Amino acid sequence: MNSANSSETLTDTPLSATLDQSQFSMFKAAEIVNAAAACAEAECIEQLKKTDVVPLLMNYLLGEEQILVADPTAVAAKLRKMVVGGAGKTVVISDFDYTLSRFANEQGERLSTTHGVFDDNVMRLKPELGQKFVDLKNKYYPIEFSPNLTMEEKIPHMEKWWGTSHSLIVNEKFSKNTIEDFVRQSRIVFKDGAEDFIEALDAHNIPLVIFSAGIGNIIEYFLQQKLGAIPRNTHFISNMILFDEDDNACAFSEPLIHTFCKNSSVIQKETSFFHDIAGRVNVILLGDSMGDIHMDVGVERDGPTLKVGYYNGSLDDTAALQHYEEVYDIVLIHDPTLNVAQKIVDIINSSH
Repeated sequence: MNSANSSETLTDTPLSATLDQSQFSMFKAAEIVNAAAACAEAECIEQLKKTDVVPLLMNYLLGEEQILVADPTAVAAKLRKMVVGGAGKTVVISDFDYTLSRFANEQGERLSTTHGVFDDNVMRLKPELGQKFVDLKNKYYPIEFSPNLTMEEKIPHMEKWWGTSHSLIVNEKFSKNTIEDFVRQSRIVFKDGAEDFIEALDAHNIPLVIFSAGIGNIIEYFLQQKLGAIPRNTHFISNMILFDEDDNACAFSEPLIHTFCKNSSVIQKETSFFHDIAGRVNVILLGDSMGDIHMDVGVERDGPTLKVGYYNGSLDDTAALQHYEEVYDIVLIHDPTLNVAQKIVDIINSSH
């Protein structure tokens, strides 16, 4: 499977995806030496030396059966630019549901999303209301993932699904304490290594933007419960429940964020988000769906975006898998960890 991702490289020599690991290592070592020799300025040579960690990571990515890299040349080029830029030029933009959280448990049972927290808990406490959430999912979920509908055709259905679900929450006037308790009892589980990954970003002052079409309060409460506090580097762009003076749900924030509008059009331009990522020209984007691939659109920058996608679908659906390879630089198949994202951040941090 091939995709047409393209990116400027340090040399004119192409990197063949057919090289084995030893050939790849020798190729990259020669590439760095040749490029450094051709660079007269000492500053450029020092920058090239920093990128010698990239072949090690590329060897790992290309050697794992469950990791797909359609265009190794483009990925290596993006990584080199990120390593040279260092942590001070980096921002991580990540989805939450099934990206920072796990898709399934060890038994293969699907786990909850942030909206699913209400599905699970309300069914237990108020079956009639819970059934309404289930009916909405049964009606609209197939539409969201239908291969026979365009994104434009899906959008009105997603707006109806999200809007109706949010109205049910507001009309019931769930209290903040009740929702926090729902989260404690929920089936949301961090991916392995997620806590360490988030803490590492905070330690190196790399902003983490959690861009979710789910419910932002659920994510906040989950992080508070798991980490003890929300790290200072973490920002949320999501649907937020608004509470009245008695701490009961009374509305949702606007504009509504659904699967297919995750871009800067839903961000308030005056928020601290834009100030805190000013100068962060290199983006690591983490997602698990087609709706996540544009989360960096509209952010002013001139550096690369490295897109890492989690594929949770069937291996028999070769068309879907190929589509992931076409839009994501790195595709992780049924990966319950943050290992790859952590390795990327590690080599960026190691250069400075």
